[in-house]
Amino acid sequence: MRGVWFLVHEGDFEFFEEGIPGHGSVGGPSRVLQRFLRDNGFSFEAEGDVTRVHVGGALVEVRDEPGVGLAVLASLPLPYGSSDVGFHVRAAIAFSSIVAMLGRPVGYEVDSSIEGYPILRARIVFDDVEDMVSSLVRALSESRRLFGEF
Repeated sequence: MRGVWFLVHEGDFEFFEEGIPGHGSVGGPSRVLQRFLRDNGFSFEAEGDVTRVHVGGALVEVRDEPGVGLAVLASLPLPYGSSDVGFHVRAAIAFSSIVAMLGRPVGYEVDSSIEGYPILRARIVFDDVEDMVSSLVRALSESRRLFGEF
């Protein structure tokens, strides 16, 4: 039987059999990430192979991108016109802390395709699913520890 061990909670590892390609939400890595999010009160959505986490006004998506690989995409809504300054400051702190704590090279782009709703996107690519899940769990945990509930 093939599979991998994942750190589920501090010092607590769990074995997951390899899933069927294209069915990430039912397989080990997604299940580990989603259990962590649920157990720690993060607001998230799971749709197919994509998990979206809402963190203080920022959005963090975990997905397998064809031709790119495993990626964490963090999105930050940018101020436009008259905006709620407090919301944008909290979102910028959440976005920056998650991206910085992942500790990997980051690609950035600004999406202004929707009038009045510019978004800064950061893309962090991972070669290894275990590394991605454990890095994201560590970054989310540390962000919450440092900044509390966003």
